[in-house]
Amino acid sequence: MATHPGTSSGTVEVNGAQLYDEGRGRGRLLGQMSLGGLAAGMEDKVSTMNEDVLLHEVKGQGEPLVLVPGGLSGWLSWIPFAERLAKDRTVVRVQLRSVELAEAGQPYPAGYGTLTEREVLRATVDQLGLDRFDLAGWSYGGHVALAFTLEYPERVRTLTVIEPPAVWILRETGHAADALRQSEAYDRSVSGREVTIDDLKAFLVRAGLGRPGDDFESLPSWPIWVRNRQVLSTNGTIWDYTDSLDRLRALDVPVLGVKGTETTEDLAAIVDDLVANVPHGTLLELPGGHACHIQNVDRFLEELTRHTAAVPS
Repeated sequence: MATHPGTSSGTVEVNGAQLYDEGRGRGRLLGQMSLGGLAAGMEDKVSTMNEDVLLHEVKGQGEPLVLVPGGLSGWLSWIPFAERLAKDRTVVRVQLRSVELAEAGQPYPAGYGTLTEREVLRATVDQLGLDRFDLAGWSYGGHVALAFTLEYPERVRTLTVIEPPAVWILRETGHAADALRQSEAYDRSVSGREVTIDDLKAFLVRAGLGRPGDDFESLPSWPIWVRNRQVLSTNGTIWDYTDSLDRLRALDVPVLGVKGTETTEDLAAIVDDLVANVPHGTLLELPGGHACHIQNVDRFLEELTRHTAAVPS
């Protein structure tokens, strides 16, 4: 297992939209353009909403890399990474089904959960003709990417996950038990009901995206978070997903696990236990919290490139 320190790279902007401002602290996403507006401004191929596959954008040419986002900000968070990565390879940026539905103001179907996202991701890469590819996911997107890799390891060339809430790992290892109970209590408390502004603020604190009493309303991303907050009502389904350490230990896929130095106890423990249990695991620790890869774009891209280049095409 290798461990790499990180460095901060400051402010990230896309078409004038600030995604992270180091001065505001702790890796906060500050996207101030709508997801639709950002997607419309991108070149190459952008899909429209389809119940059979995820919304997705394809850029560049070369070895394929699929990027799966977190829940509140969705696929806009991967834009600055996709722009740079697409200079040398094909980059597929997908939207989570949960965010698609929140953006459209549509209800979640009965039985929605991790397997829903896993299988619609599979349908998406199948439609795109991607037999084997590098896969990266942040937050809930990392949880989905890990579930996909465990089920379809022959499809994944390398896996990169940034603080995935793969809580089943901690249930298996017994680590961070108190923090795990508190997180489950919060997630279960908002399951299947209308998510309030107070619920949203509590989540931002629990996820390591701010501190109690922070002025979240002043952040340019606040309207996006408010609009998409109903996504949080699906967080309880994360706890319904189960898997086994045996499958992790048998996973013949190189895994880069990324965590922030200021992240929460349970998210840090998940990354540590994931890397410790896979045969080919590397730990990358970056300054910051849950959005540490956005705080450290240059370093993250450097390590992602190193990780994917280590495997023959």
